[in-house]
Amino acid sequence: MLKLHPKTLFVGQNQVFLPNCHSTNDIASQYTERDDNYDGLLVYTDFQSAGRGQRGTVWLAEPGQNVMMSVVLNTSYLSVNKQFDLSIATALGVYSGLNSLGVQDLSIKWPNDIYWQDKKLGGILIESSIREGKLKSSIIGIGLNVNQRDHLPERAVSLALAGYNYSRDEVICALCEGLEKHVLLLKKGYDLKQEYYRVLLGYQKERSFLSEGVTFQGVITGIGERGELLITSDHSKKKFDIKEISFCF
Repeated sequence: MLKLHPKTLFVGQNQVFLPNCHSTNDIASQYTERDDNYDGLLVYTDFQSAGRGQRGTVWLAEPGQNVMMSVVLNTSYLSVNKQFDLSIATALGVYSGLNSLGVQDLSIKWPNDIYWQDKKLGGILIESSIREGKLKSSIIGIGLNVNQRDHLPERAVSLALAGYNYSRDEVICALCEGLEKHVLLLKKGYDLKQEYYRVLLGYQKERSFLSEGVTFQGVITGIGERGELLITSDHSKKKFDIKEISFCF
């Protein structure tokens, strides 16, 4: 694959392409262990055999069909208790990158899955290293279904199935550009929560959730300081961590 040319200052300007690997996040981590000067490094591949998702799930994709990439960011300006601000910025970066290509009907499903209509288009996994109470660096792993049409998980979709025809190169460049834009806003101290709420799936709308084996109706009213999902149900306010609740579709 030829070198990509995203219109960015630093995200994706240094690139590592591997025809296949176990995990782009793991490869990116190997670079950060050797040197601190890898801000914006892009690692991408045609196929990864052990891609990871949220909750410890395994993410698999057909070779050569989808985006499997990781970006290294210097996040030393963020304290540990601001980790979810980074999650918001990266999700908005992916959202805006796809939107810049003309993809419509997108939303972000808490915490940072990318949805097209009510189907999962892609996901983000952030792995950070910590030094003296601050994030030293973070690796942003992004998996996005682009051209795969068959053998997708239930309730998943690809850009091709949604009616969009893009090369993976176009998508990766757009993601790098959207990510850099929102990471720079975060670094400048902008509060991105209101932008996040505008595209958050189910925000201020009643829907069904599942927690501890019980289905209930509730309304998402916001996000807590550490990224918890805030839901009002039966006139009471509840707070949920990522492993404590799931959406019903």
